[in-house]
Amino acid sequence: MSDYKWYLVHQLSWSYLFDVCIGLWKPVVLWPFYIGYSAGIFTNTVNSSVTVLLLIVVVLAIGMGFSVFISLLHRYMQVIPFSNAYRCYSSLWHRIGVYIIVVCLLLVALFLPLSLSFSLETDLKDSLTSKYPVLKRIFELHPSMIGYDTSVVEYSTAYGVLTLIVLFIVVVLVIVLYLNFIRILKRNKTHLSAGTYKLQLMLFKALFIQMLLAGVLLIFPITLCFILALLGFRWISSFALIAIFILGTHAFFDFIVLCYYVKAYRTYVKNLGNKMLRRLGFNIVGPAQPFVFSY
Repeated sequence: MSDYKWYLVHQLSWSYLFDVCIGLWKPVVLWPFYIGYSAGIFTNTVNSSVTVLLLIVVVLAIGMGFSVFISLLHRYMQVIPFSNAYRCYSSLWHRIGVYIIVVCLLLVALFLPLSLSFSLETDLKDSLTSKYPVLKRIFELHPSMIGYDTSVVEYSTAYGVLTLIVLFIVVVLVIVLYLNFIRILKRNKTHLSAGTYKLQLMLFKALFIQMLLAGVLLIFPITLCFILALLGFRWISSFALIAIFILGTHAFFDFIVLCYYVKAYRTYVKNLGNKMLRRLGFNIVGPAQPFVFSY
């Protein structure tokens, strides 16, 4: 399992890039108008550049969600080494090919409709302010405004439903893999040594917490935002800000879980922290612990 650490690095890298981008952008969503603006460093950015930025965020979100899924899939495959599925999975190039195809399908399903739906800044401003004069001042204060007019783009509901369907499929796949993981682990208990079984249990606990975090901090806020928006709740703007904040905490809590359950990572972080404190002049008592990647 020596390659599993690279899956974790891959997963945390996507999460970190997503969190940094969201933190710099600081999007403020205005429902039920399907528009929003940047309250961060891009507050004075014009419409076309903001569109590119939003699409980058969408790509990062897809990459983050997909990286979490393939990390869970990799752990699942390690407990079925004698199956036909594992024989296909063990081929690196086949695996990479499938990953590329899946990512491309996700981009086509989520990225392409979104990129084609945005209205030009002048058209959006003229259309919305003519119907809602109160928005004139908001457009003047926030040049980074982006979105689309539902009277022109009529498939906003269909796009929201499509996103919910994709999220539902992902949740179902993860639950099925998780339940089968439990079944296989119990079945193989008699064939594993005490040390190997203990390691599998430790990784299983970490896997369970990671799944729970992904569901609570990623899938649930996004799904709830789409549902509330489709139902027309006008206070969804306030909830969207809370949801965006929750999304930004996933990478941190995921890192904490890995360090707590995986001793090798915990030891490495502790040694790294002690080394930094020594360079700052603090007196750290005790020798540095050896660090070895166990998988």
